[in-house]
Amino acid sequence: MTIEDLDELNIFALRDLARRTGVNSPTSKKKEILIKEIVEIVSGQKEPQAIKSKQGRPPKVFGYDFANVFNNNLFFKEGNLSTKTLNQNVQTDDGDVVTIAGWVELLNNNSALLWVEKNLKNENYFIPTDVLNNINIKMGDRLVAEISPDINSKVIKKIYSVNDCPINKMPNKRIAYEDVNHELPNRTLEFENKDYKNLNLMIGENIYVYGSNNNNNTKIIIDMLNSCKIENKIYINVSIAEKNKIFLNNLNCVEKFLSNITDDVGISKRAVTLAVERAKRILEVGEDVLIVVDDVASVMGLDENLVRSLVALAKNSKNGSVSLLAVMPNRGLNQIEKLADKRLEIIDEKIKEI
Repeated sequence: MTIEDLDELNIFALRDLARRTGVNSPTSKKKEILIKEIVEIVSGQKEPQAIKSKQGRPPKVFGYDFANVFNNNLFFKEGNLSTKTLNQNVQTDDGDVVTIAGWVELLNNNSALLWVEKNLKNENYFIPTDVLNNINIKMGDRLVAEISPDINSKVIKKIYSVNDCPINKMPNKRIAYEDVNHELPNRTLEFENKDYKNLNLMIGENIYVYGSNNNNNTKIIIDMLNSCKIENKIYINVSIAEKNKIFLNNLNCVEKFLSNITDDVGISKRAVTLAVERAKRILEVGEDVLIVVDDVASVMGLDENLVRSLVALAKNSKNGSVSLLAVMPNRGLNQIEKLADKRLEIIDEKIKEI
């Protein structure tokens, strides 16, 4: 996104981006000042504001740590200002305007739902047909949108951006995941943790993880996900219980597609399907994404075809990729096993290549 693109943003979408970038008091500043301060923070000329308690009206932030905001959400590419808004969902108030971010689930009646993850739970907002008119929306797109200030309202009034692109900049024709040619992996997944660096994992591969202790499995793969230096991260878990929420609270700057173990099977299947489509949309805009599936056995219990869809996602291209890191059962998935590019084993909270 260039500076000119920032100038095209609606003031409310720009405030939303400015707030998440770390601009101080964005609602009190003019548009040109917001753009100037966003650029200064992204370029390192200025520090983002520190969030202070009990000062003014803080943004309502759903589930991410401000200390980790700059791990991967903003970066420069080919001389232009490129923005990657946070992969967590944010709801903010600007007077009578409330903006919210989430993922699109298309419905059969030409309308849609916006899925919003809040405190490890899903909330759904209805997107009427007239709001979607003339906007080229796909399943799994990430929207920043306006809702009614009424706290009981669950209806989207206006869409500001799709996958960080202002709606007035949306192309008439979009790239399709299926039309992107796969190339042999030639880039290494980079990690902050030196233990994971030594595993020599490649971007665009299926990486299967085995371990006998479920808690250890979750703990290690979440640590790997947090440590990975990649643009986009997705975490899938359809068997959440109170005892494992403590591990999920450690996820930083990750798009989470979740359901509780007590949820209806249909909800869990929809969450996984949405995650699959979200990964495709990320590759289509030319970015890299790492998907963590915790665990495959739980997804298999919902629908075997969902597992096939997940393991078939891995792809590497000149512009964008999908990598899969999945916790696997020890046996019984022979056809899925054939797609493994690398196998890892967790023993005593340590991970090594098999």
